[in-house]
Amino acid sequence: MEDFTYYMPAKIYFGKDCIIKNAQVFKKFGKKAVLITGRSSAKNNGSQADVIKVLESIGTEYFIFDEIEENPSLATVEKAAEKTIDEKADFVIGIGGGSPMDSAKAVAFLAANPGKTAQFLLEKGESTHLPVVEVPTTAGTGSEVTQYAVLTVPEKKTKMGIAKRTFAEAAFLDVKYFESMPLGVTRNTAVDALTHLIEAYLCTEHGFLSDVLAEKGMEIFKDCKYQLLKGEFDTQTREKLLLVSTLGGMAIAQSQTSLPHAMGYYLTYFKELAHGAANAQFTKAYMDFVPEQDRVKKILSLLGFESTSDLDGFLEKLTKRVYFTEREINCYTDEMMKIKGKLATVSKEITRQDMYNMFKVSVK
Repeated sequence: MEDFTYYMPAKIYFGKDCIIKNAQVFKKFGKKAVLITGRSSAKNNGSQADVIKVLESIGTEYFIFDEIEENPSLATVEKAAEKTIDEKADFVIGIGGGSPMDSAKAVAFLAANPGKTAQFLLEKGESTHLPVVEVPTTAGTGSEVTQYAVLTVPEKKTKMGIAKRTFAEAAFLDVKYFESMPLGVTRNTAVDALTHLIEAYLCTEHGFLSDVLAEKGMEIFKDCKYQLLKGEFDTQTREKLLLVSTLGGMAIAQSQTSLPHAMGYYLTYFKELAHGAANAQFTKAYMDFVPEQDRVKKILSLLGFESTSDLDGFLEKLTKRVYFTEREINCYTDEMMKIKGKLATVSKEITRQDMYNMFKVSVK
């Protein structure tokens, strides 16, 4: 067996009312918190109310920044950080899907480094940051257990993972926040979690523990296929999808995402396609391209599919697909060829023609 390291310091609290039951956990992070969230979902599903109830019960001050948009921009997190500095918050709580949770990490770095602009987030190197607590309310990104944060960078005309990385100190996973999640969001986020598992398993940086996490996550996902297609979810299925998301996050925290995520960012930015759906559009082409076809067969077996076409058909039933022109294909191809880090996640050299072909066969 090859040597490996494992590091995932986020402490997970899983179960109904886990925030209420573990109120004292929040006390150790400071006397004042900023709640980073979107405009409505955290209010509607009860997660924000639970966090506020706990903070008030232990005498911790707080304020709310609820302006996080889908695919948040550098400008938004910079605005949130300025408010956090002005309010002298000691720690950051992200409540919501990937956008608020990723934004919370970015705000934690900017607030701990006054005077820095959002461009600081794109500069490599370790930096101080405020403690982060995450409360996921969608089952897809796994951001509560990863060190990554992805933001929209308008000048690059795409989404990018920021260079500053940190894990949350604590993550609270309560399935009751997912009961009101719309069908489209449930499907898109579930597909996002699945692509995390697949890419972590096929990425050149996969290892023993990321494989174990990915395999278990795919086994659980298999149990949810029928419900995803039917669009009806009981509490047990919601819990399974939440576990799939968290296991997917833990897997990519040890490995990383690969080509479909990077390719999908263009569709999210230019076509406003949901992140999970954008990843799904390229998953078949990616799985057909990688040299590790024995691992592809293992993935299909774990998920209960006969072929990559079978898997692709399933994904297409769950998510929207978009068309792109020849000019767009060439533009996206050229941009992808510049992202050397993502190209290196595949164990063979990728030519421009290879990349072009993956975009071309993914057109619907």
